[in-house]
Amino acid sequence: MKKPPPHIILFLSDQHRGQAMAHLGDSNLLTPNMDKMAEGGISFERAYTNCPVCTPARGTIFSGRHAHSGPVQAFTDTYSINSPSLATILRENGYHTAYFGKWHCGIVKNQKSKAVKENINEYSGNAERTPERHRAGFQDWNAYECTNQHYKCHYYHNDEVEPRKVDGYCPDEMTKLALDYIKNYDKEEPLFLVLSVNTPHFNLEVPEKWKRHNGEELTVRDNFDGSHPAIHKDLALYYDMIENLDWNMGRVLNELESNSKFKNTMTTYISDHGEFMGSHGRGWAKSHPEEESVRIPAIFNWNEKIPAKGNTKGLFSLVDFVPTVLGTIGIDVPVYCQGESFAPLLQGEKMQTPESVLIEMHGNPHWKLELMDWRGLVTEDWKYAFYENGEELLFDLKGDPYEQNNLSKTDVAKCTKMRESLLVKLKETREPFFDVIIEHGVSMNKPDMDASKS
Repeated sequence: MKKPPPHIILFLSDQHRGQAMAHLGDSNLLTPNMDKMAEGGISFERAYTNCPVCTPARGTIFSGRHAHSGPVQAFTDTYSINSPSLATILRENGYHTAYFGKWHCGIVKNQKSKAVKENINEYSGNAERTPERHRAGFQDWNAYECTNQHYKCHYYHNDEVEPRKVDGYCPDEMTKLALDYIKNYDKEEPLFLVLSVNTPHFNLEVPEKWKRHNGEELTVRDNFDGSHPAIHKDLALYYDMIENLDWNMGRVLNELESNSKFKNTMTTYISDHGEFMGSHGRGWAKSHPEEESVRIPAIFNWNEKIPAKGNTKGLFSLVDFVPTVLGTIGIDVPVYCQGESFAPLLQGEKMQTPESVLIEMHGNPHWKLELMDWRGLVTEDWKYAFYENGEELLFDLKGDPYEQNNLSKTDVAKCTKMRESLLVKLKETREPFFDVIIEHGVSMNKPDMDASKS
């Protein structure tokens, strides 16, 4: 008899760099729930975002495609109409889908109601309503676009056109909404639920009870530049927010453990990208190829179905997320996915993990001249990047893990070899995306995916 499919819970955060968890060696942090997930499952030591800025990275998470050839290609983009996603694939295989929290993948500028326009100062960030056709097939919807003031939050519920205000700290309250949903879930279908919180994205705000770090007493990375007067305080708040995030994850994990309906549940945790927080002299920044920007958490846990291996090697990246989830629960991976399925590794088998990871900045918001697009490649020991102005970066990650010595002009032979490897990788991933829509497009004619409301 075929085993019943598991519920799937995805914890998604914004701007949590992968080095900042206790089980991966950050002595500043207490992250018991992330650590517990990792110890009972798998946490990738070398997990990467393929595009270190919010919207394109989130497109990759749900599409299994790189930003430059996927349904979400730029910071101000939307999830393309009719494009398949992890949610639509799971629905085709009998799942019910729900999304809670920050979407940041569907801003359409004329989607503010009259009431919102007349009271725009009451809302933080982009108060637009995400049209149904840009929700990537998610059914139950309690989400917002780009809200970064964590005490000034709102969300849209299903087909309502007016946002609901959030009273209190947004990550805590969105977690409570998801918890209530899980407690009251009574459908026969297995559930795919995403809980997406702002933390630890700026603005750096957290309830007083979580402010335990002293910026001047933190252990900082070797490439940390503390000359900016506020960076120590900012880093302390960043850590405070990560601990609040961990607590909120724990609230959900405790409910799953105690709820008999959710005994068979796979939990995963990823972030869309990292954050420099003073490393390389950059604060409140990502969008560059260095490790603090492109490294992310990636944790998978599923009772005994994923053997407890803890910290695990292998170059995992966000483009692998869709194939890995599908492969692990026994669903065929669509031919248009550009990543690898790590299902064999998650199931305790040996597998040949990718030799390299394609990283890129595609559709960079040009708020500053320095924010250029680039393409890059990461291997076990090396990292290479080519900026659109012709600048090159080459780092020996084994000998120079904090990327303080650019070898692009001194190790010309290695630089040339990495550039050639990057060109091969780009050719492999450059096919147009419209062929996917034509051959695998998701029909929007179903009542609950009706584009006419938009």
